[in-house]
Amino acid sequence: MSIATRTIVSRTIAASTVAVVATLALVGCAGGDDAPGDRRSAASTTKSTASPSPKSTPTASAEAEAEAAATPTNLTFEDGAAISPSSLPAFGLEVSALGSWTQSGEDPTTGSREYTNADGAVATITQQKVTDLDPNAGDRAATERMFTAAGYPADRLEEQLLPTMSGGTAQFLSIATQNTDGTWSATVVRAFAKPGAALIVKVQTPSQEALRPDLHDILVHAQVILT
Repeated sequence: MSIATRTIVSRTIAASTVAVVATLALVGCAGGDDAPGDRRSAASTTKSTASPSPKSTPTASAEAEAEAAATPTNLTFEDGAAISPSSLPAFGLEVSALGSWTQSGEDPTTGSREYTNADGAVATITQQKVTDLDPNAGDRAATERMFTAAGYPADRLEEQLLPTMSGGTAQFLSIATQNTDGTWSATVVRAFAKPGAALIVKVQTPSQEALRPDLHDILVHAQVILT
């Protein structure tokens, strides 16, 4: 990965200079009512093009049903090899399902939306095209590369399962960190090598105790779809 890419990835994935990389047990599966998080993606030596930001749509709408039907029930890292290069991974997040969270910002240029909670937590959900991903690398390797380019150790990454729109799960990798200002962050990422895209969730909380429940609030509703 180029120096230019490393700079952008570091700025995007890291909320601030990392003081501690923590082996915090996050949520292992986001299925049903037990899940994990949110934030931004990497770019290429040339440039990245952000995908459209997630939009709230009625759960029972024909559009949502069509998207769910097009998404495999489960999306393991190995399943990435069968994904069409023209597919566009996205989060099917409905703002109305987030309870105490409110949307506080949006950046169409990066494909990100920001949400805040009453406890001071900030969550960012990003879906973005990444033009320098090797389509033959495999999704797990591509995901690890995004973390290592930002300075995170690959051997400290944990697997997470986020829900898919079709009722299954999708494999992601995550890491929890303590920042120099005392806040805590969790970053959850899945790179899709063939279509050259990434889904990123990042949650930053004032305390370590708040990290897991706040992450759960976001990830349980961040359903993965392929359009």
